[in-house]
Amino acid sequence: MGDSRTRNAKRNIYASLFNKLITMVLPLLTRSAIIYFVGALYLGLNGLFTSILLLLSLAEMGVDSAIVFSMYEPVAKGDDATVCALLNLYKKLYRIIGVVILVLGLIFTPFITKVIHGGEVPTDTNIYILYLIALFNTVVSYFLFAYKSSVLAATQRMDITTNTTTALSVITALLQILLLFVFKNYYYYCIVTPIATVAGNIIRSHIVDKMYPQYTCRGEVSQKLKNEIKKRVFGLCIYRISAAMRYTLDSLVISAFLGLTELAKYSNYFVIMNAIVGMMDMLRTTTTASIGNSIVLESQEKNYKDFRRIQLVFMWISGICTVCMFCIYQPFMEMWMGKDMMFSDLIMMVFCAYFFCNRWGDICYTYRQSAGLWWEDRYRPIVEAVVNLTLNIILVQIIGVVGVMLSTIIGLLFINSIWGSRVLFKNYFTDYKQSKYLLELFIFTVVTAVSCAVCYGICWFLPHVPSRSIVGFLLLGVRGGICVTVGNLIFWAAYRKLPQYPDAVQLGKSVIKRK
Repeated sequence: MGDSRTRNAKRNIYASLFNKLITMVLPLLTRSAIIYFVGALYLGLNGLFTSILLLLSLAEMGVDSAIVFSMYEPVAKGDDATVCALLNLYKKLYRIIGVVILVLGLIFTPFITKVIHGGEVPTDTNIYILYLIALFNTVVSYFLFAYKSSVLAATQRMDITTNTTTALSVITALLQILLLFVFKNYYYYCIVTPIATVAGNIIRSHIVDKMYPQYTCRGEVSQKLKNEIKKRVFGLCIYRISAAMRYTLDSLVISAFLGLTELAKYSNYFVIMNAIVGMMDMLRTTTTASIGNSIVLESQEKNYKDFRRIQLVFMWISGICTVCMFCIYQPFMEMWMGKDMMFSDLIMMVFCAYFFCNRWGDICYTYRQSAGLWWEDRYRPIVEAVVNLTLNIILVQIIGVVGVMLSTIIGLLFINSIWGSRVLFKNYFTDYKQSKYLLELFIFTVVTAVSCAVCYGICWFLPHVPSRSIVGFLLLGVRGGICVTVGNLIFWAAYRKLPQYPDAVQLGKSVIKRK
């Protein structure tokens, strides 16, 4: 069983790594095409619609994660009847959710212009039509076969979902760029996305039917299991409200108080950060099913040992990414979008802090999710959401974009990380101390800050040349090489005495060495 978990985790990681490498590049290309062919305001609209629809998707309430969690045990034990019943329940719930999101989305349609500062919208485009296209893209999956992806998640075969997504993303992006180049029309760009969504759902459904013919929508879930799912869904719903407040209301607040142009700048920086977040999430989410399986079958001691070594590997990688962002962000933005679309160095530094603080609680969250502690965690997300929204509205009017990010950072540090880890240690890792975990997070933060300062100081001596040149591109590579080499040396010197270091090294080797 352990070998199977490792093999599946490796397969998922390699598929996700390839996906993230591809999808890191694609947004850069498509956003560049939007800027060059139709204008910066459309980037702001794109970010605004995404934020609105993510909020509407809260109607899903965490049903997907709750169902997948409930599938771990019956899949591991070969209980096909329970898996089929869960799949049937999932299908019914998703159709109800699709109707709810559609109705809420239509109700919100007349109010779109109210969240755009000063009516700053493209004059040659009907934003209501664009919004309805985006709404259809969000809703359509709920009425097709999106629920079947739960089988792939529960059986630790997310590599199939990932590979399908990768192929469709490439095709979609290339087609969108071609349409923008030929027609200079944003409508055509938008229409491609729901077409790709429909195709992806049909393809994944066909794959699941062929690989797992024993899993079909039939039977009824027992009342006891329904009650457990309801409890998890309630806890997850609260968590997702918090996540939506953290990630999507930032964009809404910037649009409402600062306008679409500032939102376009913010979203450019955010898409770079989010690409790196996606790489980190790939490492985290591809092991979620394996962690869930381990929690069901292994001891607390074994899982705590895994938790500590995974945390070290994850924070080491997060630290290197933060150092690279700190030294490369601004030169890259100048090369990509030009100086007119750049923020100040101060805002760039806050983005780096935002990224690293966000990584603090990722592994802790993964273990809370895998252990099904959504109900026990129900109050924390509410407090975080209220604090984040309140500080957003206050600070954006005082210090602009920096205020929006600082409000999120405060919530991440003092509510998400400290309170969230308390839930895990109180309800699952009961034999171990939370204070030791928080101390190690503090050490990771200090070491990363020192690495940023050292690497930035070294890079400061590099010459500044026109960024859109071969030499400028090569200098980006030199900066990256300095960050990776010097950063890893500093991290090695700082972390090699930690007790979980040998286990973390072994974990890294086992992932790299593909069987």
